[in-house]
Amino acid sequence: MKTILTLIVLSAVFLFGYDCGRKPDSPDVVGWLKVKSAEAYDMGKDLIAAVSDESKSESAYGELDN
Repeated sequence: MKTILTLIVLSAVFLFGYDCGRKPDSPDVVGWLKVKSAEAYDMGKDLIAAVSDESKSESAYGELDN
């Protein structure tokens, strides 16, 4: 657990420093991560909704016969 927290802190420090000291022609890693994290959040929300809909439909109809 301590190792995971250390990696999170080091990653945050690196990304903050990279964003503050970024040169004009360098890639925008922080902006890319913001866009991708929003897309991943939306996809995860849709996935959870689909799985919960499937579980409700199975409970309403019971087990499928083989």
